This record gives sequence, C-alpha cells and structure tokens, in this order.
Amino acid sequence: MIKNIIHTLSSRFMVSVMNLVLLFITTRIMGAENKGEISLLILNLSLAAIFSGLFGGPSLVYLIPRFRLKNILILNYGWSFLTAGLVALLSELDILPSGIGTLELFTLALLECLIATHSMIFLGQERVKAHNWLQIIKASLTVGLLFVFYYQDKSLDANSFVNAYGLTLGATYLISLFLSTRAKADALPKESDFKSTIAACLKYGSLVQIGNISQLLNYRLSFYFLELLITPMPLALVRIGIYSASLQVAEALWQFAKSISTVQYSKVSNTKDKNVAIDISIKLGKLNYFATGIGIIFLLLIPASVYSSLFGAEFSEIKNHFIILAPGILALSLSNALSHYFAGVGQHKFNTQSSIFGLGITIIIGYFLIYQLGTIGAAFAASIVYVLQTIYQLAMLKRSTEVQYKDLLLGKEDFKTMIEIVKEKLGKN
Repeated sequence: MIKNIIHTLSSRFMVSVMNLVLLFITTRIMGAENKGEISLLILNLSLAAIFSGLFGGPSLVYLIPRFRLKNILILNYGWSFLTAGLVALLSELDILPSGIGTLELFTLALLECLIATHSMIFLGQERVKAHNWLQIIKASLTVGLLFVFYYQDKSLDANSFVNAYGLTLGATYLISLFLSTRAKADALPKESDFKSTIAACLKYGSLVQIGNISQLLNYRLSFYFLELLITPMPLALVRIGIYSASLQVAEALWQFAKSISTVQYSKVSNTKDKNVAIDISIKLGKLNYFATGIGIIFLLLIPASVYSSLFGAEFSEIKNHFIILAPGILALSLSNALSHYFAGVGQHKFNTQSSIFGLGITIIIGYFLIYQLGTIGAAFAASIVYVLQTIYQLAMLKRSTEVQYKDLLLGKEDFKTMIEIVKEKLGKN
C-alpha cells in the first residue's frame, strides 16, 4: 500500500503542476472571460461523466472484484452513449450553457464518460499505477498542445482549449483502451449473469452517483447561479472565470488528500475486515488534514500581489476568495477519507445523504449569498457547506462504528508513524 501511496502522490504532484500551468495559461494568457467559458464547459463535461456512472462510476471499484468485466463494460458503454446524447440535447435546447456546437459537445462528453469508466475499472483491479498514468497523460497532453498552439498563433482563446482538450481526450481514451487489454485474468469466481450485473450496477452506481451529482453541484452550482444572476453574459463569464481560478488554487490543496484516498479506496474495497478498513481510514484521514493544513498556512502567507503577478490583474481577488474558502478546504480533506471509507465498505448511502444534505444547503444559502455578494458570496456558501457536510459524515461514522471523535485527533503516535514511513522510503532509495 505504501508503494501505491508514493506513486499516487508523485503522479498527483505532476498533475498538480500541470493544472497550475493550465491555470496560468487560461488566466494570464486567455483572460477571465475565456476562463469563465472554459469553466462552464468543464462543468458540463463533468456532469456528463458523473451521470454516465449511474450504472457504475466509482462504485465500479467495489463491483469489479465481484462481477464479470465484459458485462460491466457493455452496460457502461451503452449508458455513456445515452448520457452524451442527453447532454448534447440539453445544450441544443439552451438548458445547459455551452460555447461549442452540439456534435462537438457530444463527442467530448462521450470520451469523458468512457475514460472515467476505464479509470474506475483500473482502481477496481487495484491497478493504481494505470489509473495514475491516465491522469498524468490527460493533464500534461492538454498543456503541451496549448503550448504548441500558442507557438503557432501567438494567441489562445476558448476555442484553442476546446481543440487541445478534444485531442487529449481522444488520445487518453485510446491509451486507456490499450491498458485495459493488459490486465491479468482474475482467478476469483465472479457473478456472470447479465441481469445480476445490471441490478448490482444500478443498485450501487445510482446510489453513489446521485451523491456525486449532488456533490459536484455543491462544488460548482455557483457557476450556474453566477451565469443566471449577472448580466450581461460577458461580465458573468468574467466573474465565473475569477471565481473558478480561486477555486482551483484552493482545490490544489486537495491533491494530497485525493492521492491518499485513491489508494485507501482501492485497499478498503478489497479488505474484508471492517476493523482494518476503519483503522486505515482513520490514520489516512488524520494525515490528510495535517498536510492540507500546512498547505493552507503556506498559501495564506503569500501576498495578494503575487497572485496578481502570476495570473494577471483581473485575478487580484483570488486571495480574498481563498481566505473564505480555507475552512471548507480543511474540512473536506478529512471528508475525503470518510467518503472513501464509506464507499470502500459499500455504505454508499452515507455519502449520498451527506451530498444531498449539502446540496440542499447550497441551494438555500448559495442563491441568496451570490445575489447579495457575487463571487464572495459563492465562496462563503461553499465553505459553510463543506464544513457542515464533514460534521454530518463524522456523526454517521460515530453512529455506525465504535470510533470516537477523539480518535480523529492527531497524537504523538501518528507523527511517529509518519516519520517511520518517510524513513522507510528514504532507506529503500
């Protein structure tokens, strides 16, 4: 498990660097309006990828060890085509804001859905490195193509991003398809009946994805509120661009927690002993919020002028937004470990309940705060929701296990364990 954690941390670091470069390109070179348009596109594609997981999604990590892969692929491929078609239709009807053509959106959404399916399958097979490589390729190829386009034309806009991202998705899908053929045959007996596969995928997938759709809207519903409440449209895109850049800076701190939780999810899903699963999750949860807290302090110490210098004068408000988002980001670093524990042991209902609970609060306070305070209101709403969601998950953990709140506090033994892991790694090198 330690090796997978180290590999995942390394890959997440590389992805974080690429994402920061991409953030620099879409802010400094493209400007706030183009950044806003790109953010809405990525949100639409993310919704497509999550909706396509109603027959699997992240629950594939739990289902892959238990059901025949062929049946799962047939089901998820078919649903992905339908999902991409639905997203394209909603765009055509002007229900989803989109700056690209219907066929173009369909193609991008389909590729996003299929890549997401392959990625979760790799985790279900405990092929963490294959999952990590997909993330690296996806991030680095997008950045590389944008540099090529900039070198050719000396300028970039939202269309440049669409072209680069489309080529990236196509290449990433082909690579994921190739990697999927390299999996070793599993000798463990699995359920082979197609009807049973459909029933299980719908049972676990729909429950998980309802929660994930709610969670994505917790993160990004503010974009749609900003697009709705601010006029004219170019100004709305500017404000969305500024707020999305602020979120990206804040969410960069999640990379450590996501790296740890990715390995945790794969490990817990393949662990039959619930006490071991709890022990792993508690230890990694404490590690998550400790590392995230250090990152928050570091970013808070950076002067606002540095953000303006890096991303452009339009983005001088980033630090103000980050200060407000910081408590929520810290809470979510612990929430990550809790979510992956519940998912890993098949108790998806707690994550779904938490996300729906958060979405309800987002709708109630988000619209009002954004109407009154704009993007600052969006940041306040997000931070409040993240903290309340984590409190909700902690209550569910305490109710369903023997874990006490004090068990989640960092102690001397936790620091000793961290030091031992580092020493062990350095000794091997």
